[in-house]
Amino acid sequence: MKTKLLTMLLAALMTASALTACGSAGDSADTAPAQTDTAAETEPETDYLDVLEVRDMGGRTFAVFGQSYAGRQNFYLEEKDGDAMNDALRSRDLAVEERLNISLVYEGLQDRGQVKNNMKSLIMAGDETYQLVITSLSDGINTLSTSELLYDLRALPYLQLEKEYWNKSMYDNMTFYGKQYFSTGAISLQYYLTPIVMQFNKQLATDYQVGDIYEIVREGKWTVDKLIEIAYSVSHDLNGDGTMTTDDFYGLVVDGTFGNVLYNGAGFSSVAYEGDNCVLTLDSAASIDFIDKCAAMFGNRDVILNDADGAGLNATLFRDNRTLFITNTVLGASNMRDMEEDFGIIPTPKSNEAQESYMSSCNTWLPSGIGVPSICSTPEETGLILETMAYISDQYLRTAVYDVTLQGKVSRDEDSAAMLDLIYARTAFDFNTVFDFGGTSILLRECVLGEKENFSSKYAAVKTKAQTALDDMLAFAKE
Repeated sequence: MKTKLLTMLLAALMTASALTACGSAGDSADTAPAQTDTAAETEPETDYLDVLEVRDMGGRTFAVFGQSYAGRQNFYLEEKDGDAMNDALRSRDLAVEERLNISLVYEGLQDRGQVKNNMKSLIMAGDETYQLVITSLSDGINTLSTSELLYDLRALPYLQLEKEYWNKSMYDNMTFYGKQYFSTGAISLQYYLTPIVMQFNKQLATDYQVGDIYEIVREGKWTVDKLIEIAYSVSHDLNGDGTMTTDDFYGLVVDGTFGNVLYNGAGFSSVAYEGDNCVLTLDSAASIDFIDKCAAMFGNRDVILNDADGAGLNATLFRDNRTLFITNTVLGASNMRDMEEDFGIIPTPKSNEAQESYMSSCNTWLPSGIGVPSICSTPEETGLILETMAYISDQYLRTAVYDVTLQGKVSRDEDSAAMLDLIYARTAFDFNTVFDFGGTSILLRECVLGEKENFSSKYAAVKTKAQTALDDMLAFAKE
């Protein structure tokens, strides 16, 4: 199962199909094919590191600044020695340092706002103290890129941004006139923890006789309608006071971002490219129909509790056995591995059974965004360091996160491990969720979850402003 999971995860980050080939020879001497010199016909597989340049950089320092602390870790922490992911970070650093003769130096802060502001001030002052920044896409990378403070990664030598150790959805969907100012990928440990999933309490699912949820997912029947059907069937007033509060039982507890997750999980994109132009598409007929449908279903606060302010009600009620389903990031799910009750991990739902596959949206607030300061004075060395670091990170971190932490500690049975295959098969970051043009990303999620009504009219009132914000963001890339 571990080997299968790793294979599927590699395919997920490439967002392409993995191809395998197999064959067997007959075991009868009469039918055995003639022997061939397979060694001469088959070239040995070449590891990328065998062809990627090795350069002695004379012990130079390469400094990385970003959001990193015990709860949202990107950098090695001595006090966490023995933790699989932390040890993988250290092993990655040692391998990169030895290969290129450099010294990797990290400074991590807990406050992502401070990371953003400090980095902005340093770049504007021409201070090249740090060569790389890793922080939140939605609260850091977005501001730095639109302030023209990040380097075009496509202009850095050596970077292969379309490869599996970088995120393919960034490469495909977040480029501006052929330029790409940020990415995410294996260099950031948090990158592997961003997919948004659903958890369900296995005993409660049995008690309420809601059916085999794993089988529902496997059959492709895990849809928005099915989630609502089950959630509505189990929600009830526990204390009999006639009012649903956090003391009662809910079918589903979500956080505010789940509105974006439902929208993107249904296969909708918030923007479309028309030649060199990029336009918002939130008001397409199909989009509005889906938003209105979700608003009616997910807006019932007697059934679905929306932790819009992120107070952690999903984890609290889930641990207290007062909700069947919750939404969570992989990071959040991994933090619940000490929960006594067994839980399952499944993908977020499809829009309908006709949708070909489950789509996993990635959280844009966790510190997974990667950018290079625009004042980079050593682009060739920086490109080689980043490419080397990304590839080696993929070798060390992916194994630690997926094989050890997720499957070994969080995923509590083979069914959940198979669900992880589905979750990581198609992962993506949404353009508008990162930038929130004219407030439309927030408006979208509030309307999908029924917090606000009449999306069509509210969007119409801000559409011009939002498109202008998008155009303004793209304008600097034309220069």
